[in-house]
Amino acid sequence: MGEDRTPLRRLVVWGEALAAFVGGAVVFFAIPVRQSDVSSGYAARGVLLFLSLSVVTAILLRQARRVAHGRRPAAEQIALLLSIVDLVVVFFALLYYARAHEFTGLTTRLDALYFSVSTLCTVGYGDIVPVATWAKVLTTVQMVFDLVIVTSVLTLVLSRRPPAPPASRDVPSR
Repeated sequence: MGEDRTPLRRLVVWGEALAAFVGGAVVFFAIPVRQSDVSSGYAARGVLLFLSLSVVTAILLRQARRVAHGRRPAAEQIALLLSIVDLVVVFFALLYYARAHEFTGLTTRLDALYFSVSTLCTVGYGDIVPVATWAKVLTTVQMVFDLVIVTSVLTLVLSRRPPAPPASRDVPSR
């Protein structure tokens, strides 16, 4: 357990989280979603997609295995949650991009990523709006899923707080 808190261990944990984030970004921009995506650089995109999915999967499995084995430092648990959040954002952004015709203001992958992140953060500027039924359903599913993730992070952080010392009960002397 003491070895898990070394600076090198923390560097590995956050390095893996960063690698999962970069891998998620590569997946997001490499995966063909529309017919026009397939016609340009199909073989290179396929190889890049396979490699990045393999790396992200290996990192997530490694992070989950470490967290599942006993009481791990909060940094490892938070790194795993951040990696999962990244994949959730990418997953929903890809779905939004594939159904862009059901939204107003959503035309590019970056628009879809922006909408997914603003939905996660519950900002909702109103510049991108789901107008079709399935787009509204999809957005609602992300909202519920995001609520579960935020609750998990809060539970993790609050469960790590040291307990408050008991209040002293001064009994007046007679």
